[in-house]
Amino acid sequence: MNSIIGGTDPLSIIFKEEETKKQKILLEKEEREKQEQQQKKLDKDNIFRLEEEGKKLEISTKVHIQHPNISTSDNNQLLDPSNLTLNGKKKKWINSFCIINFDLEIGQVLDYSFPQVSFKEEESTNLCFLSFPDSNSHLQGDIIYSFKLKETSSLGNGQSNFQYGYVFFRQEKDSSISRGYLQKSVVLLSDESFVGLFKKVMEIVGPLYFDHGNTLLEVAYQNIMNWPELKLGQTYELPILGYILTFHVPHTRGTPHIIDPVVKQHLQLGGSPSSSNSNIPTTGVSPSIWSEMKLVSNLKSIDIYGCFKSFTTKLWMLWELVLLGHPLLVISPNPPMCSDSVLALVSLISPLHYCGDYRPYFTIHDTDFHKYTSYSHLSGSRPDHSNNNNNGNGSDDENNNNNNNNNNNNNNNNNNNNNNNNNNENNNSIPPSILGVTNPFFLKALGNWPNILTIGTTQQRLGGFKKIKSSLPNIMSKDLLSRHVLDNKEKILSEYKPFISPDKSVLRKITESADDDIINEVLRTHFLQLTQKFLIPLERYFSSLLPLAKTISIFQRPPRLKPFIKEECLNRIMETDERFIIDNKSKEIELYKQFLDCVNFKQWLDDKRAEAIKHLNILYRKAILEADIHTLLRGKPISTATDLLKRIEDQLILEENLFQTSSEIKDKFKSHIEIIRQYKNNSENNNNNNIFSTSPIKSLSTPSTSTTATASSTITTKTIPSTTK
Repeated sequence: MNSIIGGTDPLSIIFKEEETKKQKILLEKEEREKQEQQQKKLDKDNIFRLEEEGKKLEISTKVHIQHPNISTSDNNQLLDPSNLTLNGKKKKWINSFCIINFDLEIGQVLDYSFPQVSFKEEESTNLCFLSFPDSNSHLQGDIIYSFKLKETSSLGNGQSNFQYGYVFFRQEKDSSISRGYLQKSVVLLSDESFVGLFKKVMEIVGPLYFDHGNTLLEVAYQNIMNWPELKLGQTYELPILGYILTFHVPHTRGTPHIIDPVVKQHLQLGGSPSSSNSNIPTTGVSPSIWSEMKLVSNLKSIDIYGCFKSFTTKLWMLWELVLLGHPLLVISPNPPMCSDSVLALVSLISPLHYCGDYRPYFTIHDTDFHKYTSYSHLSGSRPDHSNNNNNGNGSDDENNNNNNNNNNNNNNNNNNNNNNNNNNENNNSIPPSILGVTNPFFLKALGNWPNILTIGTTQQRLGGFKKIKSSLPNIMSKDLLSRHVLDNKEKILSEYKPFISPDKSVLRKITESADDDIINEVLRTHFLQLTQKFLIPLERYFSSLLPLAKTISIFQRPPRLKPFIKEECLNRIMETDERFIIDNKSKEIELYKQFLDCVNFKQWLDDKRAEAIKHLNILYRKAILEADIHTLLRGKPISTATDLLKRIEDQLILEENLFQTSSEIKDKFKSHIEIIRQYKNNSENNNNNNIFSTSPIKSLSTPSTSTTATASSTITTKTIPSTTK
């Protein structure tokens, strides 16, 4: 009885055990549900992380030329291979500082470089001559300009490597020198065409060098070496000798970036701004504040209106010449005006990249001088100047020339097209190029180039160098070209007949405004939008060549793009009634036809294809990461699994070597690889079992039925492999 009351009877024991089992099952169920919820949350977090990473990768494929202040995240997972050199090292902001001096017996010589650079003889010669004004002047002061230095080693595709040079040149009287003048240049060399940034750096470094010597360059170089890693599309605050330069790195390489940085200068409380006469600022100054020194418009820097003030009605013609890759010679009185004018021309077709050979400053001592003079002789004689396009903002005669030009534009399209086609035939021997020169000898050496732009009048050219302390002045040198240009007028010598007429609303804004900065902003915006409108039908046609996203499968490589067929593209433009930049449809078609045959289109197409392929690879990568490998492999043959395994292993190699991929993402790839390997092993074992179960093993002695039956019943024994030899 006591055992029954105490619950020790068999029924009570069984009941308790059942209750314990039920509680255990409930606890296990709750634990499983908890784990499932945690796993779902983890999966959700991983999916969110993948989506975020995909968005960042998408951002890295887009180009924001028209909005340079738009910044992408600093934590981009994709490391752009263009930010790395061939040996995997980080891309440097600059290569070196150089000092070029004038020796009375030798001429220009490389005096000093930091870090020390070993140039080849041709490179050293080019550097020395590019670092000095090409025409002699006894005026004193400082000038800042830029150039491109060609390297003797060429790229594998037949193109050449260039370094970009940024010069601070000083000339002043010095009785201790036999010639009576000090002539010396400080040069910054870089692989990057950040014209606005590095001209501002030279504005700071140049004057300080002449106060402190070579040590100053070493300090400046170390400052720059401490700048953050150079990445496309990022905005940085860059310290240099007591200044802070806020600079936005463009999203693409290959075209000059002419936007000035925002400059802030270090001030001591109660003190005055540091100048070229003050001591080199150190990091220990306290207390201190940062004072904004200069803020410029995003579209200013190289001033289109300042360079071509006398050619405002001809800017549309210049836009076409640059767009179609016609050779153009720019003659101006001094290197600053020369280099700024060439860069302004190149930037006219932004966001399109100019892919010809442009030289902001070119001298008769350049190793390519003879190449260009040979092209010039082959191209024929200089056209009669009576048919030239002169500027349209001067005398009544010039206005009459403008009216004649407009009448020519209104003639039948066949005449217009034939004139330009004949001009193209004359240009065939000269590659797409824009040369900026100051030496009058070029008027003779390259005087028969099909398009020559002469900039600067006597009144504009006369003037002195200015002492540069804290801002870049508008520097003009003594006029030497006026002797060779008899009428001394700024002009365009060309037989090219433009398709586009000047925009009357833009010309009206120029006439009504007295602010040069506002006019420059108007011109920048107009030509940016003009280029974008011009590209609209090409963008549309290219979009039709892209494969649909749903065609992407992890079992196949990313799909290929359809070929770009020029005739098909032109037919689509003709079929639409839409006018993009020209009211006359025939003229518009002819402009597109000529563009599709020029080097700028080829580069645009190459860039678009590269961007599209990159986008497809991103989608392919995303498809792999989000794939349910178990479900997708169900019923698939081993060969399919083997191919998929190879693709995912290749993708993992890319993730580990080219991409800054998180460990979670790499683990996901590794998990897929392990699943596929297990699937292969299981499939191979099942196939072996199927082979042995469906193919009876015959005895080596007699093929009797009993023996076959015995063998079939023992197919799993260790002696089977020996019977199949």
